[in-house]
Amino acid sequence: MFEHSATLSPVRRSTVARYYQPWPAPVQAAHYTDSTVLSDISHWVTALRQQGKVAPEVTFTITTDDPPTGLLTDPTGTHPLPLKAFLVLSHRGLHVLDPHTFHRTYHSPTDREWST
Repeated sequence: MFEHSATLSPVRRSTVARYYQPWPAPVQAAHYTDSTVLSDISHWVTALRQQGKVAPEVTFTITTDDPPTGLLTDPTGTHPLPLKAFLVLSHRGLHVLDPHTFHRTYHSPTDREWST
């Protein structure tokens, strides 16, 4: 399995988005582990939109709740990204999965990195 490290700024490198198996169609996913990662996830979604990998109307916002919740908004509605959930980019676009559902389908990455 491979890990993808998304470069979010010229100065620092982040591993917010990783590739997960199963092969032959791995997905890229960001795991909301603590509130500090939400900003990186937001930047990742913005980069995906700018690269044309998701629709122009896809947005990601962050609530002021405690703990904060990410909100993925797409043409089908608004989808909360609660703590411990995964934001997954697959061939179908971005979607939110709870940890149980995610780990039933995908395997954790190894330490080998892919560059974008």
